[in-house]
Amino acid sequence: MTEFSDRPEYSFDPGPPPEVRNYFRNKGLRPAFHWQDIEPEEHAVTFSVAKAMQIDVLQTIREELQKAIDEGIPFEQFKKDLEPKLRRLGWWGVKEQVDPLTGEVRKVQLGSPRRLKTIYRANLRSARAAGQWVRIQRTKRALPYLVYLIGPSKRHRPTHEAKNGLVLPVDDTFWQVWYPTNGWGCKCHVRQITRREAEEIGIGESPEIPMRDVFNQRTGEIKRVPVGIDPGWETNPGAFRQERMAEFLAERLDSADPAVARVAARDMASSWRVQRIYEGSSTGSAPIAMLPEELAKQLNSKTRVVQFSDYTAEKGRRTHPEVLPDSLPELDQMLREGTIYDQAKPGSLFVTERREDGVWVAIVKSTADRSELFLSTYYRASERYVRRNLTPDKILREGR
Repeated sequence: MTEFSDRPEYSFDPGPPPEVRNYFRNKGLRPAFHWQDIEPEEHAVTFSVAKAMQIDVLQTIREELQKAIDEGIPFEQFKKDLEPKLRRLGWWGVKEQVDPLTGEVRKVQLGSPRRLKTIYRANLRSARAAGQWVRIQRTKRALPYLVYLIGPSKRHRPTHEAKNGLVLPVDDTFWQVWYPTNGWGCKCHVRQITRREAEEIGIGESPEIPMRDVFNQRTGEIKRVPVGIDPGWETNPGAFRQERMAEFLAERLDSADPAVARVAARDMASSWRVQRIYEGSSTGSAPIAMLPEELAKQLNSKTRVVQFSDYTAEKGRRTHPEVLPDSLPELDQMLREGTIYDQAKPGSLFVTERREDGVWVAIVKSTADRSELFLSTYYRASERYVRRNLTPDKILREGR
């Protein structure tokens, strides 16, 4: 067994559930000099490592973490694979780096075995917890209670140990704050249980949450953080992501931070709802992408939300069975960065993107009244098709 699956804090079935994989995969990248430069809500939708200011460094660390999550790779193997890559990128040891906030040149610790262990543990635990929250919400009718449990650490924070065994309903507001992981190195977790088991253990009362003032030296702000929770860990990232996805469903993200909107779109595209529509076990439609504002204007559309329907799913299963639903979350980036072609069809958008496995094609169409947008076609095209049909003279926007 690997470290990812055999420790108590990673007590789910062999092979992480899709919710865990998707939580991390759907994040954007956010360079940062200091951990205090990123708010907890930003951590829920972006991947950041202190002192990792270059995108290629961030991308490299993220790829290895995603591999560790997907394949259950233990820390020693993670470190063995990642360290030489970071050394080649120059992100290792103590080096001088400019603090973008002050302009000061400082000697800072970049990569090290200790830092890699912190990065590994913090990200795997937060991904596991956030993914578990999605499953908790989906199964709460049958398992309506959570019990707080401390982990296998030799020493525990007194505030965490005091909550060991606390049983509360899934929707109690306590879990919006005190949902583990609750600090650096924290191994606390929750277990979802039935009403009967909750009654046998003893259902508690939602405790008061005392707060303390914490000064952020980077921003000069004072924020209120629950006593016992480390600054930066005071939110439930899974709940935050689900709230943003709900806003996406309600089409209330048009004016939101683009990073938040993109993650909400990717989360929805990888949700069980879309999976079932794709498989044909559910009918209707669900949003899967946010059309960039300039493209929405080009279509004269009243909405920017692109939906995936059972009609498109059925057509895709019939004509392109090799295209799996795992590729749907990539549509949002494709619409933002792909190449737009003029196909002389009013109310439709023809987009391509070259990926490692070939050229992908997507067609988005608006309804006659311009009130809805639907993904009409999505598949991987042959090079022959590309050469014959996608000529340079038809390009309206060159992709990145």
